[in-house]
Amino acid sequence: MNEELFTREEVMAGLPVRRARALLFLIESRTAHLAAQSRQAMERFLTEETAQERDLAFLEAFALGRDPPLRPTIQDIERYAPQWAPLAPENPRVRAALAHLLGQKYDFTYQAVPGIRAALGLDEEAVQQAYHRLYHEPLKTIFAPRPTPIDRLRWASAALAKRLETLPPFWTAFALTLTETVGAGILALPIALAGIGPLAGVVLLVVLGLVNVLTIAFMAEAIARSGTIRYGKAFTGQMVNDYLGNIGSVILSVGVTALCFVVLLAYYAGFSTTLADATGVQAEVWAVLLFLIGLYFLRRESLSATVASALLVGAINIGLILMLSLLAFTHVRSENLFYVNVPFLDGRPFEPAILQLIFGVVLAAFFGHMSVSNCAKVVLRRDPSARSLIWGAVAAQATAIVIYSLWVLAVNGAVAPQVLASQSGTALAALAAQIGPSVHILGSIYVALGVAMASIHFSLALFSVVRERLPTQHQPTVMLPRRRGRLIFRPRGKPSGSPRIGLTYLGLVESPGRAHHLQFRLDIQSGGKTRRLEMATTGRWEDTALLDQFPDLREHGVRLTLEVLDASQDSVRLRVNSPMTLTYEGEWDATGLQMTDVLTLPDPSRQLINWMMRQGEVSPAEMVAHIGQDEDVARTMLEDLMEQGFVREVEVEGEIRYRPQLAPKRGHQLPDHIWQALDMETVSPSPLPPPSPTLFARLGERGRFFLSASPVILVFLLAEGLLLTGNESFPGPLSLVGVIVVSLLAGTFPVLLLVSSRRKGDFVPGVVYRWLGHPILLIGIYSLYLTSLFLHALIIWQGSAERACALLASVLVLGTTVVMARRGAFAPRLVVELRQAPSEESKGAFAITTSGQPATAEVRLGYPEGEQRYQVATGEVPESSSLRYAIFQIPTEQAQELKVWAHKITPEGDSEGLPALLEVQCGDETTQFDLKLTDGQALMPLTGESCRLEIMLSEPPVS
Repeated sequence: MNEELFTREEVMAGLPVRRARALLFLIESRTAHLAAQSRQAMERFLTEETAQERDLAFLEAFALGRDPPLRPTIQDIERYAPQWAPLAPENPRVRAALAHLLGQKYDFTYQAVPGIRAALGLDEEAVQQAYHRLYHEPLKTIFAPRPTPIDRLRWASAALAKRLETLPPFWTAFALTLTETVGAGILALPIALAGIGPLAGVVLLVVLGLVNVLTIAFMAEAIARSGTIRYGKAFTGQMVNDYLGNIGSVILSVGVTALCFVVLLAYYAGFSTTLADATGVQAEVWAVLLFLIGLYFLRRESLSATVASALLVGAINIGLILMLSLLAFTHVRSENLFYVNVPFLDGRPFEPAILQLIFGVVLAAFFGHMSVSNCAKVVLRRDPSARSLIWGAVAAQATAIVIYSLWVLAVNGAVAPQVLASQSGTALAALAAQIGPSVHILGSIYVALGVAMASIHFSLALFSVVRERLPTQHQPTVMLPRRRGRLIFRPRGKPSGSPRIGLTYLGLVESPGRAHHLQFRLDIQSGGKTRRLEMATTGRWEDTALLDQFPDLREHGVRLTLEVLDASQDSVRLRVNSPMTLTYEGEWDATGLQMTDVLTLPDPSRQLINWMMRQGEVSPAEMVAHIGQDEDVARTMLEDLMEQGFVREVEVEGEIRYRPQLAPKRGHQLPDHIWQALDMETVSPSPLPPPSPTLFARLGERGRFFLSASPVILVFLLAEGLLLTGNESFPGPLSLVGVIVVSLLAGTFPVLLLVSSRRKGDFVPGVVYRWLGHPILLIGIYSLYLTSLFLHALIIWQGSAERACALLASVLVLGTTVVMARRGAFAPRLVVELRQAPSEESKGAFAITTSGQPATAEVRLGYPEGEQRYQVATGEVPESSSLRYAIFQIPTEQAQELKVWAHKITPEGDSEGLPALLEVQCGDETTQFDLKLTDGQALMPLTGESCRLEIMLSEPPVS
């Protein structure tokens, strides 16, 4: 054990206690980020841009030294101990100090934290001795003697959550798909099927249910072939864009938006009328309550649902439905159970009014297809063959058929068809009138859990749709480590082939005049060309020179301004002003130990620094108003921060203002020559005028929030108006959205996705059922949904508005299918994948796939000691971390597109683009890509000529 008074590492990072405080901040930040990512899996309609904004919020909080957006619990820290363990240094004194801070901040027993004990080595003698020397008491004092009842409940909940989230892959797919499928739509089934009778209704449920079994199997296989879902962030929109092109992605977005809007309107009616009938409180009041609950979660921008909570709530809801079914079976009457009124049966005339609700409500009830992509990442990681994913989703749909059939037989058998058919709300009111108040109790719980939570999901989706399309006024502050991280910019709303710009910090450079400048590198990917340039700045950098040098970027809406807040040789802190989408690649917590000075400030001073960082610069009057103290107290606090180097005085247009700088003065801690020897010299940029406020900046965050929430507000106002006039309906909107939107998303789309994935897929699943792709089956299901749309437009629906919507949807389905085909949605694709393993002990792999099938090619792998040659379709890459290049001579006769994907798998199972340059030579044409800027992927057309592609891997050294 090293007992030197000052090691170089400790001089740079601070003494053990101060360093441990920064380490705890890092551990909490990483834990919070991982916990937030695990919760994203349960957000039904999460989009890529929303997820990127959340990641950016964590990055900005880290850069400013603020608490992360999600505050982790000790249970979270214990759960993710293997992920943050590499942050803990080997130094026993630092580990002991970190254990002391954990014991001060959290309550936990020795038995409850085996992961934390292992990560910090708390059972090792060296750490225990270091703790005793630092604090003069044994390390065991950090542990609580026994948990409190509340802590015992929290740990039990964490254990249950871990058990649920580690179910076998088949049961995970089954449980998540079933709980997402069996939702509030079940409350409308008895009303929709009342006109034809329960027995005929069950037959229809079985027939349409089996069709949905097939379409969800289509969806599962298409997802299993997608690398975006398997190793990405599980965004359905990305997968659709990859398979069906931009028009498919647009149709999906429009369909999901319409689905959320109309279903949310229906849920307002169902929630309000059901609780009004149960409590006697007016339905309008319950609608207001649901709206306020939705606004609360919109402010939080997340429901924070985990896999475990989703499974638990879904299981409770299914249990409530089964209990209500059992109650209803005790009141079944034979005349209701055997009531049959099917058109054309026994000479009955055709009555379109009977069929108006049936197909739409049934299709809406079986709509669980979007949940497959949510659970696919978890399931495919444990079962890459996709067998569990496909059969779990199929079993869930089959189980839903059984549950729906029991429910319809029970409710429709207990309540007269005329009574059910007259209901405008849910079937619970009619069932309660027949059975008694027990239905009100169980039904109210179901409505509170199922309908209210689903309403929040739909509200969040509508909120995100609008917010993503508003011009951003946010100017994030990020910390960029030298050569170990990169900011990547791309125009908002552009496809993956749009220009990409990467920004890397190269460190401080000294000019002949001894003035220090900050050196950056810009990597530009545009139009099949890769360009690189370096730039130097001391303060503010604007894109004028860049756009003059590369005018093609101006046409794509590239705008970028950087403001340096502070910098050292190891990192730079920037404020970014750009309308483009910003993502971060690299070690986002690599420089966190330089925050020790901020983290050890008293809370009032630290909070003041955080506020000043958000404001940019402030006047003395603004600071006095913010802290709520008199001017003398504010002046004392300000002088103290200026003395320590956290704040500097600047003059802007003759006015004295104060600007934060998070690189404190080093002269008060050690002599300058020591810091210079340790390469820790800092740069304080010259004062800059604040940027002029935009329209949305003047509007403020509150105005932006209400603009984003406007669709939810509109739905609420419509629902209130319908409730006040007595025109509310729960099954009506579900029928409309079921016929028009669900027919598209759960009917024709899965067919198109399966066809495209079998020609364009990144992977060949271990289990492929050829009969699923039989043309007769695919054409039959596609025609079934298309015919249903036309029948509703021409015969079944009587209202002119409904008919127009159905007719428009029919034409849209046909038209977009033709357009997709002409744009190459079903054209065969050749995919070349190079995958690096998450650790040096694991082996990487390469694979060549054409039209969804393995394709043999000549492969050359280059290493420092020599080259290896293969003539195979798939193979392992030994020692993938030392691979220097990979050359593929690919067969292009059967493919019209080429996709190259060079990536590495992180320990969390995500995909990151490799730092590599791709050069593709097809005939006389050569195309280049910087794969680090494009998530490791490149897509280009093929002309049938022989192609040679070379992936040159390079990791810039940190000097």
